[in-house]
Amino acid sequence: MDSSSPASASPPPATAETGRHAYRPKLRWQPDVEEYFAAAYGRDRFALISEALAHPSCYSCIRVNTLKSSTDAVMHKLMDIVSENGLSVGINGLDIGDQNSGSNTHEGNSMVHKCPYTGLENVIFVRGSGPHVLQYDSQPEQSVKEVIVSRKCAESVLRGAQVYVPGVLACSAHVERGDKVAVSVAVEQAVEDGGWAVDAHYEERKGLYIGQGITAMSRAGIFHVPHGIAVEMTERVYQLPSFNGTDILYAESFAS
Repeated sequence: MDSSSPASASPPPATAETGRHAYRPKLRWQPDVEEYFAAAYGRDRFALISEALAHPSCYSCIRVNTLKSSTDAVMHKLMDIVSENGLSVGINGLDIGDQNSGSNTHEGNSMVHKCPYTGLENVIFVRGSGPHVLQYDSQPEQSVKEVIVSRKCAESVLRGAQVYVPGVLACSAHVERGDKVAVSVAVEQAVEDGGWAVDAHYEERKGLYIGQGITAMSRAGIFHVPHGIAVEMTERVYQLPSFNGTDILYAESFAS
């Protein structure tokens, strides 16, 4: 999570512009780097590569602490975590057991499986899903309340984390505990001196909405405590399980 001090500014109200509340990130390259790769790969192929790099993986890579447990035992525990996170439905709406002809074995199923490479027997992959299209304006007569987070916080949320207080940069006015909020990302923008800075008011948050959730504290509370969960995510663009609180495995690919 981003440990920088949050700015307690209120973001401008979200507009009803078509496509604003969506997830369409674009990767920006330095001009000379972009030209180099475009020449090396071809512009069309490089455009596809850039688009893929702007989206997170749908897999979580887990390394088992074999001093405390076995790989098979952790696979069973992961299946419980997957079920608790509502990810037990696999491809085409079929349950895990259905996709494996009713078998209860975990190895080789579509959600949790062992790494097939020799020497990596303690590595497990957990499959998520996404990107999902979310409906943010479920109450058209009311404006969408927002919580704006840092890029580092957003990277963690896209990998299954909740929104924690240190990652919050701004929040709509009159947000109380239990309110439904959209979560958007403020990314670094180029500034005149050639550097980069984060501006929570910058309008290019359009297309950078990563989900929505329920606030665990009020706006005032978020900016008066140093830690804790600010938003409990209920809908995500990318749905992956959170492994927070487990001591028998290590999440190798989580952004933090």
